[in-house]
Amino acid sequence: MATDPMTRARASLYGLALGDALGSQFFVLDNRGALLTQSLPPAAPWQWTDDTEMACSIYRTLADLGGIDQDTLAARFAAHQDFGRGYGPATGRMLRLVRNGGDWRELAAGLFDGGGSWGNGAAMRVAPLGAWFAGDPPIAAAQARASAEVTHTHPEAVDGAVAVAVAGATAAGEGPLTPGRCRRAHSTTASCTRAPCSPSATR
Repeated sequence: MATDPMTRARASLYGLALGDALGSQFFVLDNRGALLTQSLPPAAPWQWTDDTEMACSIYRTLADLGGIDQDTLAARFAAHQDFGRGYGPATGRMLRLVRNGGDWRELAAGLFDGGGSWGNGAAMRVAPLGAWFAGDPPIAAAQARASAEVTHTHPEAVDGAVAVAVAGATAAGEGPLTPGRCRRAHSTTASCTRAPCSPSATR
């Protein structure tokens, strides 16, 4: 595995984009038969979705700052929103309001009658972050939490992002990823999903 975090994160981003684009083809009505027969959809090109678009903003923030700054990430999410990529209605509206000067903290926390979004978007975009923090699951967990909260404040949405990031950090850090090793890594970082990130966890 590459020792340079940018190289690791970029490789993860490429894999995420490919999987996202492939998966998106099963939402195309004309490809329903391919889904039912478990065969590949039509030949490329395939369109990637908002998950890849937002993962690119995470990657760029890490490349520029070495960690997640929530204000920077929120601004990037809003600036790079591509309406043709399939954003969910709540996130799409929130990002439009951020571009118009809205406070992302209030907007994210206010989604779904104040419960916050508990969709899977934060988990779908976070893999490059896990690769960036290879071998350091606690830092990956804290950073994943910070990245999730920009759009998804519900604890289960945050937990999903943390789980993916910790798995990525563990897999990219050393040797083959086994279920036991991933569970141990996640169990040592579970508190990061409920408690604010400490200064040492946001370097």
